[in-house]
Amino acid sequence: MKAFLAAALGLSVSCPARGAEPPAPSHWTIIHAGMLLSDARTDPQPKMSILVKDDTITAIRDGYVGAEAIPAPKPEHVKMVELQNQFVMAGMVDAHTHIVFPNLDVAIGLFNVGLMLRGGATTVRDAGSSPEAIFPLRDAIVEGSILGPRIMASGSPLSITGGHADFRNGKLQDELSPPAYSSAVCDVVNECEKATRKQIQFGADQVKVMASGGVSDDSDTGLGPAFSEAELKAIVVTAHRMHRTVMAHALSAESIEAAVDAGVDSVEHGDFLNEEVARLMAQHHVFFDPTLYSLVALQNAIDHPTPSIPMTEKNIRKFRTMMATAPRIAERMALAKRFGLAILAGSDNGGIITDEVVALVEQGHLSPREALVASTVNGADALHLSGQIGTLAPGKSADVIAFDGNPLTNIEDCHKLHFVMARGHVAVSPDTGEGDPTPASTLPK
Repeated sequence: MKAFLAAALGLSVSCPARGAEPPAPSHWTIIHAGMLLSDARTDPQPKMSILVKDDTITAIRDGYVGAEAIPAPKPEHVKMVELQNQFVMAGMVDAHTHIVFPNLDVAIGLFNVGLMLRGGATTVRDAGSSPEAIFPLRDAIVEGSILGPRIMASGSPLSITGGHADFRNGKLQDELSPPAYSSAVCDVVNECEKATRKQIQFGADQVKVMASGGVSDDSDTGLGPAFSEAELKAIVVTAHRMHRTVMAHALSAESIEAAVDAGVDSVEHGDFLNEEVARLMAQHHVFFDPTLYSLVALQNAIDHPTPSIPMTEKNIRKFRTMMATAPRIAERMALAKRFGLAILAGSDNGGIITDEVVALVEQGHLSPREALVASTVNGADALHLSGQIGTLAPGKSADVIAFDGNPLTNIEDCHKLHFVMARGHVAVSPDTGEGDPTPASTLPK
């Protein structure tokens, strides 16, 4: 079924070997990079070569080397990738996205993972999707049935009854099919502990909790803390005991403070970040994922309503109130920088990772280098994957992207994606005929 759906949607499919066939010979690729940014914290180097064996980088060499650089035994065929006129760097990490949210449509998920990969995200942290869809999709990518970004999946986000991820708000349950997030709507401490364990039982790589209200749900309960102190603490302690991090949707300053006090690992959105909570986050080494492009997507949804993004009058009113009362984007990002918060890049819904990277510079006033660090090094650190991704180095995953132009000098060049390789497989190149990706929006923040 996975292979059928992938083929139907034009995604790459690999067939498993049958019987006792001998293992396939190693596949080698040599990438010639005109300008190589192996680590976003350092300066790029001109005229470099990346040697890739199967899905792993084996060496990075000065100059443009040929097949003679490959150690014995020599392969019969070496694929040469000429990016001598491009800016080459590590694949980006989208630290906050929703692949199959809130429905169970695997076809939408297949479309979205292809879109995200073609947009430059070779790793994504899914911040809430239907467990029945996201975990099989993640596993199919790992197995090689589908070519897509590496997925770190949360399953259903934990929500109080009537909270931001309780899609029964304003509706009778029998109007919804299937029941909305029944596995993760929880109240009182023991329910919160069980809901956390259940998502981990399903396969969650991390736990997502709606620590505050939101603006795109159909409730009218404000943006303050959602869970009680004891409930939120129970979620975090339970997740940490089971070796999972916790990402917290938190908009108001009070909800950010409550989430950090409970021990969460990252704060998502943080629209009302102030000096007090920024200092608290710094003291506890909490990552900050501002998801700036989601605000653009919400405004677009209001200005240009579509069936895929239903915006009620209540949604519109809540969003406009938040935008009128929250600190300006540049102000809260300046706070984050002043207190040394590790900033992440998360597209949320309505965009792709490069949209968020550009927004971090143009709206958040980060430098291009800081935005590239957010989307690579910091993302890898937040996902505890820095040994595999985030930089280009021998032994790391062959996740490589390339742009026409230089995003360090002009961040808009991030929109000129030329090449994408995920774990040694080419997803975008001049030969693939891929055009500019068009965002597939479902439900924003």
